Amino acid sequence: MRRLWLLVLAVLLPTSFSLAQSVDRVEVFGGYSYINPDFTKSVSGGVSGWNFSASVRIFRYVGAVADFSGFSPSGSNPCSVVCASGAYASYRTYMGGPQVSARIGRIQPFAHALFGATRGTLTHVDQQSGGDFSPFTFAFGGGVDFGLNRWIAVRGQVDLVHVSSQLPGTEAARISTGLVARF
Repeated sequence: MRRLWLLVLAVLLPTSFSLAQSVDRVEVFGGYSYINPDFTKSVSGGVSGWNFSASVRIFRYVGAVADFSGFSPSGSNPCSVVCASGAYASYRTYMGGPQVSARIGRIQPFAHALFGATRGTLTHVDQQSGGDFSPFTFAFGGGVDFGLNRWIAVRGQVDLVHVSSQLPGTEAARISTGLVARF
């Protein structure tokens, strides 16, 4: 019986060390997001909002990501991305797709291709409702995570977002920053 326990210990001990060295499989990101359809200006025409994503590593460098963001424009240019001037829009993006990443010490660069939809409500300045809209949306981009410790990182991310719509201003740069929790 004692030999059996030693054999089990000899097999399980190296396995437990390899599991301790494994790469985190799940990451959750949340933070501030800024979207701007005019790539030449940094302030004019932009809209602040939020961005949330969760990713699962499937293979060593490849995973799947679900990305959600929301914007409620206000101020002098209340509808800069998905509608014509003279209207207000509140909109959310729901996208998902593949993501590739590699960890190099504390730095983890990544790139992704996201596909989904934008859901929003359009209201004209004269308070007439323009109705809901839900066009196809895709984004290509990436960023870098800087690990503060094993479980927390700071992220910087840039995406080119395209909203398929007949309205002007349907391409925009989305810049996001925030914290990543790794599990």
